[in-house]
Amino acid sequence: MKPFTFEIETDVIQRFPRVSVGSFVVTGLEQAAAALHDAAKVAEQVRNELVAKGISIQNLAVDVRVAGWRQAIATCGLKASTYKSSPEQLGRRYLKGDTISTPLPVVNAYCAVSSRHLAPMAGYDLDRFPNPQLALRMGRPGSDAFHPLGGRADDMPITPEVVVYASGSVVVCWAFNHRDSQDTCLTADTRDAVFFAEAVTAVQQEAMNAALSELAGLLREGGADVGPMVIADATSPSFTLCK
Repeated sequence: MKPFTFEIETDVIQRFPRVSVGSFVVTGLEQAAAALHDAAKVAEQVRNELVAKGISIQNLAVDVRVAGWRQAIATCGLKASTYKSSPEQLGRRYLKGDTISTPLPVVNAYCAVSSRHLAPMAGYDLDRFPNPQLALRMGRPGSDAFHPLGGRADDMPITPEVVVYASGSVVVCWAFNHRDSQDTCLTADTRDAVFFAEAVTAVQQEAMNAALSELAGLLREGGADVGPMVIADATSPSFTLCK
């Protein structure tokens, strides 16, 4: 695997001075899939944990972690109640009694971890990136291309106000963590992957660190080779990941 670089661009830091992004690389991801727990059982555990903490569908939006994302989405010029952050979307589904069950156990696992900590998480196939570089930056209409996973591109327009993850002109995730791209998402054939979580407030940073640590532990216990966690922020806005 070639070195993979990540950078938070200056425009994002100026608008979100507490922004931070944590990440780690995983090789041999297929080895961990079989060891991950049953999605239905995990869903019940996560739902019970959220309820035990006093979190409900009615008050989820005012939890400080979720509320911080609502503010960030609004700062992108979007209606936060329509374009919910991924932890809010997933939290609502678990609290309603849904089971997040996709054909990929790894995706089910990081969705559960994300909801447990109300921290956004995402995983991408390193071999599907157009180049070994990724940036958290403002959208570039006219040159950026976005093919949302399970959605219509017309509903998620690229504007100079919206923060995106992009590899060259390929948008990997839109509006911070609202929607991933089908171009770089994990598949059943993924062997080498990179996982991300991010924060824009101090409280979210704590949740981000806890979520990344938990997911790394699950994948490591399953037999995957998990690299060290690295973090980019306003002080140190870039990092390089290696195998």
